[in-house]
Amino acid sequence: MLSNRLIDELGLLRLTTKQAQQNNETPQSNQAVSAVVEPEPQAAEKLDKNEFRLLVKMLQAIKHECQYDHIDYDGSTVKYSLSNKTLVFNDINQPDDANTMHLSSLHDLINQPELKRPVWEKLKTLMS
Repeated sequence: MLSNRLIDELGLLRLTTKQAQQNNETPQSNQAVSAVVEPEPQAAEKLDKNEFRLLVKMLQAIKHECQYDHIDYDGSTVKYSLSNKTLVFNDINQPDDANTMHLSSLHDLINQPELKRPVWEKLKTLMS
């Protein structure tokens, strides 16, 4: 299940059943209704929507559910923290180590589909 923040970033619609809508429309008068709002970082760079969707699909392909809080984006490089490794989407030619896997940038993957094969070959190693 996707988090509300991830749903908002992807621009997806939140679908609910009619019963859930009816339950939400008639709160009992003696219960207080409150909302929790997560603060947005003020100067944080945002990923392009197509790049973000590609990242989510790539993570789903390796059987990982994308967690918005695991993404670090500085305006050019995307870093995604898995439990045992950090995926760095910037330059696939950089050497990897035990904790870091370098992949092509998401922007380059969208504009140059021929880069998808080498990236996928490296990502497949995470599934075993």
